[in-house]
Amino acid sequence: MLYGRYMMKKNIFPFLVILLLTFSHAGQAQLTEEVKKKTPELPGQIMVDFGFNLTSDTPETMPYHWWRSKSFGIYFVKPFEFSKKFELRPGIGVSLEKFGHNKNMAVASYQEDINGNVSIEFDTIPGSSLKKNQFSINYIEIPLEVRFNFNGNEKKDGLFLAVGGSAAIRFDSKTKIKYTDEYGNKMKDKQKNDFGINTIRLGASARLGYRSFSVFYKSYFTNVFSSSGPTGTSDMVYSTIGVSLTGL
Repeated sequence: MLYGRYMMKKNIFPFLVILLLTFSHAGQAQLTEEVKKKTPELPGQIMVDFGFNLTSDTPETMPYHWWRSKSFGIYFVKPFEFSKKFELRPGIGVSLEKFGHNKNMAVASYQEDINGNVSIEFDTIPGSSLKKNQFSINYIEIPLEVRFNFNGNEKKDGLFLAVGGSAAIRFDSKTKIKYTDEYGNKMKDKQKNDFGINTIRLGASARLGYRSFSVFYKSYFTNVFSSSGPTGTSDMVYSTIGVSLTGL
């Protein structure tokens, strides 16, 4: 009698364990499903670009330093598939551009003559210890790309190639200088203005990537400065090379 009860308990115990694990797994699956339903999904992707700006036709009075000239962009992109391997990728975001300098020069200064005419020139910074000398331009940008997925749009887990263009409008521009003056004082100077920069920027881009990672090259057709910009900058243009991550 006691042996029979013992065997019954011994047989029931594994059954109860299996039953408990089954209900636990079902409850966890239900909870996961509820979390997924309550978690909002973005109808697109977030893309982050980081690179370095390369200038051309830069005047001697604006000594360029590539390591200090960084580019950062963040965009919301909405893919549209129009064939088995091609997709259209419009987006909107911000592009933050920096141009650094490697000599003891201020980025720009305003000079006004007796007739009220204003000109923008580069000036020498007083003192000899320059810590930082950057010129920043920030844009709201609308990129548009056509992407070819070598493995097809269903998987999107392989190699891809994309080409496209962009239009941007400047919303902010400023200079930032850190230096030690001739008396040994640590100085910091920030100025906000348009500095004769063109309001609109147009460009083209190309990307080669694998899954969420890619390398890109952007070239801009619009001159950085307009005809009212600093002397010698009317033909200054730039391009950007860097890496990109796409998620969400």
